[in-house]
Amino acid sequence: MNTEERVNVTAQPAAPPAVVRHGAAYHLSVWGVLLPLGAAAGGLLSLLPGWLLALPDWVLALPFLPGADKLELLAGVSGPILTAVLTVIGVVAGCFLALMSYDEVITVKVDGEAVRVTASGETAEVPRERFGTAFLDGRELVVLDAGTAEAVRARTDHKAKRLRAAFEAHGYAWSEGDPHADAFQRWLDGTPDLDARTQALLRTRQEALERKDADDAAELRAALADRGLVVRDREHRQYWRALPGREV
Repeated sequence: MNTEERVNVTAQPAAPPAVVRHGAAYHLSVWGVLLPLGAAAGGLLSLLPGWLLALPDWVLALPFLPGADKLELLAGVSGPILTAVLTVIGVVAGCFLALMSYDEVITVKVDGEAVRVTASGETAEVPRERFGTAFLDGRELVVLDAGTAEAVRARTDHKAKRLRAAFEAHGYAWSEGDPHADAFQRWLDGTPDLDARTQALLRTRQEALERKDADDAAELRAALADRGLVVRDREHRQYWRALPGREV
């Protein structure tokens, strides 16, 4: 007599997403340090005219100081109201600096379907089927797609150990450095390896790097990526490599 065995297979629940973000300690340190510093700076600034008047006359005569008469005028208006006003201004300045610090705060969410990197309110998503590898390039997280193009480049202070654990938890490749580093070559203006349009973009981007215009440099990097070129920077010098199968 044949006995039919039934095997009950229970589907394994999907692993929860691995999320790398800054904790409460980071936010408390940012707001708990910058706001009091701003308030203290504003309060001390209100006392500055009185402190300067205590300096010798030859110091007050220096050209970069407003002069004793103007300092006496400023000291005359000093008081609780001025101190309060400058303290509030200092707090506002501290808030502004705290908000600026969040430009480098990114959240990385990794699950079985995709990698998502959120920075400055915008999220870049790389589906698993398009994912190539991820690594840190200095202080920037770089995600390459399957064709070795840069799908994500975002500045971060997350440690490599945390990022690697998040990617590898869901089977995504992590590299300790750029796996295509040997393919890069330094850009030289006028090189015959690149067409005139690409040369013009690199030339303009070099000017942006020298001006320290990060937004313009990032925009031009994207324009070069559309032309099949991957660009990285080292001490205001540009290095490039062409994507496989693309002519530049």
